[in-house]
Amino acid sequence: SSRHLAGECGVGGPFEGPQPRTMPILDVLRCDMAADTDEEYAEQESRFPISDLPDLPSRGAAFWTEPIMGVVVVGVLCAILIAVTLGVSIGPEVTQLGQISLTLIWVEAAIAALSTCYLLFGNAGVISRTEDTCYPIPREVEELLRQSLPLDGLKNIPGPQDSREQGSYCVRCLIWRPRNAGKVHHCNVCQRCVTGFDHHCGVFGRCIVRGNMPCFLANIGMMFAGMVTAMMAVMSSSAVTAEPETGGY
Repeated sequence: SSRHLAGECGVGGPFEGPQPRTMPILDVLRCDMAADTDEEYAEQESRFPISDLPDLPSRGAAFWTEPIMGVVVVGVLCAILIAVTLGVSIGPEVTQLGQISLTLIWVEAAIAALSTCYLLFGNAGVISRTEDTCYPIPREVEELLRQSLPLDGLKNIPGPQDSREQGSYCVRCLIWRPRNAGKVHHCNVCQRCVTGFDHHCGVFGRCIVRGNMPCFLANIGMMFAGMVTAMMAVMSSSAVTAEPETGGY
C-alpha cells in the first residue's frame, strides 16, 4: 500500500518492518572527540607530575655574594656624584645650568637604582617549569624519576628537529629549552636555563640576557652621564665664582 511505501521511505507514517539504522555524521564526530578526550585524559593521568619533580639545582654561592659588589658600586657612585653636584648647586648664586644639573643627577641616580633592582630581581630570560616546558618528559629521564634514581651522568637530550619549543632538554632543570630564542644556556652560578644569553656578570651576580640588557647598558650609561652632569655643575659654579665683583668704596 502507499502508506507502507511512505513508511519505508521515511516520508510520514510509522515505520513498518525493520529499517537500516544510520548514525548521523554529527554523532560520529562527537564519538571521535570523546575518544580523543578520553585518550588525552588518560595520558595526563599517567604523566609524571610536575610537583613530584626534583627541586631545581641550588644556586651557586656567587649568586648571593656577587650582587653585594654591584649594589655597593652603584650606591657609592650615586652618592659621590649627587654630593658633588649638590654641593656646588646650592647657594644664592646658583645658575640655571646648576639647577638643571641638580635635576639631572637625581633622575640618573633613580634610573641606575631601578635598573639595578630589575637586574637583581627581574629573573629575565629564566625558563620556568610549566606544562609546556616540562612535557613530554624524555623516556630515559622519566624511567629514572619513577625509580627515584639520580640523573647524574645524563647529558642534555636533543629534541625533534621540526620543533621550535623543544630544542633540547636540560637534565638539570628538567625543562625543554626553545630552539629559536637566541643562545640558550644553563648558568653554573645561577643554576637556571636562560634564553638570549650574553654573559654572566660578576659584578651584579646575574646572567645578562636579551631581556635585561637595556638595564645593564642603562647602568653603564648612567655612570658616564652622572660624571658629565657633575662636571657641568662644577663648571657652572666655577664660572660664577670667577666673575669679577662690581662696586666701589
